[in-house]
Amino acid sequence: MNIKAFVFDFDNTLLNSDYLVVGSFFKGYEKVMGKKVSIEEVISNYGPDEEGVFYRLMKNKEKAALAFKYYLEEYELLEEKLFKDGFDKEYLELLKSIKDKGFKLFLVTGRSKDSTLISLKYFNLEDIFDDIYCGSFYGVNKPDSFKKLEKDYSLTNDQLIYFGDTLNDINSCKEVDVKICSVGMYVDEKSKNVLKENNNFKVVNTFAELKEFIDSLIN
Repeated sequence: MNIKAFVFDFDNTLLNSDYLVVGSFFKGYEKVMGKKVSIEEVISNYGPDEEGVFYRLMKNKEKAALAFKYYLEEYELLEEKLFKDGFDKEYLELLKSIKDKGFKLFLVTGRSKDSTLISLKYFNLEDIFDDIYCGSFYGVNKPDSFKKLEKDYSLTNDQLIYFGDTLNDINSCKEVDVKICSVGMYVDEKSKNVLKENNNFKVVNTFAELKEFIDSLIN
């Protein structure tokens, strides 16, 4: 393989962030709508960035914007509570090893730039990535992000490898012919089986497996 760039998803790939994200959605929705929303409703509307998810739930742009404001406030508070020890040190060393070997390192996520920057600042990851590409209000945009990344850095699709945790990630990579290593570290058993059934390239379910695979590519 002629890999020149390692590209990572954020949620449930770099960070076990389910409770952080869903808890922030709960707070934003309830503050604006005055009632609770179920986890099933939230997850079924995943695809756009967070404000786009609120719009799908509320069908009102002004309410969605306000809910997103409350979301970000709760997000900062929850992140500090849930991740008092900061970013996983072994994972950070693995990311640094990619850079030290001369490879490019990117973040391609479906979440908003606002929440992404909050997390990168909190975990002191602002300087680790060569660039970040975030989500869209209108829906899944990772294929477009890959194309933009390739254009911005004069790379071809066969020079990228993506690390993501969902079936949507697999489908997005298939759309633009980018290799994907599915990361099952932070997902449930049902989701792990979905990744295994749909990714015929590589699936890892532990950090040790992830490190071994990345080491095999950079050494």
